[in-house]
Amino acid sequence: MSLAQRLMTRVSRWTSGKVLHSPLKTLTSQEYAERYGERWCEVYEDAPNRRPPPTSFGTTTGELELKLCKVFPPAGVLVIEAGSLIGPEGWVVGKGGYWLPEHSWFRHSHREARFSLSKRELHRFVGTCLTLASNWSFENYGHWLLDSLPRIHLFTQAGFSFADVDYIYCPAKNATKAAAVLQRYGVPLDKCILAPLPVGGGIQFDTLIAPTFPGIRRNYPDWVASFLRQALPRTTGTPHRRLYITSGSGTRKVRNEDALIPRLNEYGFEIYDPSQHPDPWLDFSQATAVVGPHGAGLTDLAFCPAKASVLELLPSDHVHPYYCSLSQAAALRYGYMIGQSERQRSKRAFGPSPYDFAVNEQQFVRGLQWIGSA
Repeated sequence: MSLAQRLMTRVSRWTSGKVLHSPLKTLTSQEYAERYGERWCEVYEDAPNRRPPPTSFGTTTGELELKLCKVFPPAGVLVIEAGSLIGPEGWVVGKGGYWLPEHSWFRHSHREARFSLSKRELHRFVGTCLTLASNWSFENYGHWLLDSLPRIHLFTQAGFSFADVDYIYCPAKNATKAAAVLQRYGVPLDKCILAPLPVGGGIQFDTLIAPTFPGIRRNYPDWVASFLRQALPRTTGTPHRRLYITSGSGTRKVRNEDALIPRLNEYGFEIYDPSQHPDPWLDFSQATAVVGPHGAGLTDLAFCPAKASVLELLPSDHVHPYYCSLSQAAALRYGYMIGQSERQRSKRAFGPSPYDFAVNEQQFVRGLQWIGSA
């Protein structure tokens, strides 16, 4: 039976259920466990974020550093009887209509979350489910790999095994590719639900096992990189490649990329589009240097060898520390430069920038020289 047929079989087993009509209320995982007598398994206690500062090239500096967290919050697993998953994001909801934001990207900013529990029909699944779902993980490779997969580590470190669950909810845009990756981490595919829930739908399980978000939004603890590296195969031999990660047909492209390519050629870089390669983590594991614009194409930095150099190109209206923090977690040598976006959004703008940006060529050469000095 194919993966698609297996998913359809599961969907056909849903039965009509109740509708939630409660206002949005929140509790931390520990508060919820204490209130309802549930099991909270802490794997990591809160810990300060002590890492070397990133290297900046250009006149715009400091903004990125301000977005690096000072402390990583506790991480663990909450066991929820009659727990529910709402919508394609897999929002975790427990008894009393409480939403548990620590299991989402919004764990420390839940007022920004845009969803409601009103008029949600819940379909009942009999059994126990492990949820790996996270915001945007069903449509973005970076969020799926960095925000969803590391929850497997929390699940196993808390003392659970895949034999303890009947279902594993881990929606992904490319179910075939996702299945191949999950299999490498020992996840039983016959238990997986890789298709996202509809926007207005929800499912409830007898028992829901919910790991917290790994780290805090845009910031990753060291164990995330260690976990990702441990299972995916890496090539043998001495790393030697230099990769320039082009954004291809994606958004936030480097507008003057053609002018940068001759410089990249001088320093021995190959132009690399991860979307055109079946196993990009293998190529990143061979890289001693990676340069590229901010975006999901940099996700596989997690697999670079320690001390590899990274130069990230950031648009001025989308300065976020995802790949700075990931590079630090993976013990990489990280530098960045900020290029001017075609348009500048408000500081309060939510979501990714749609605008291309330009890179200062002189500053770019300085960054390449920094890489060459390693």
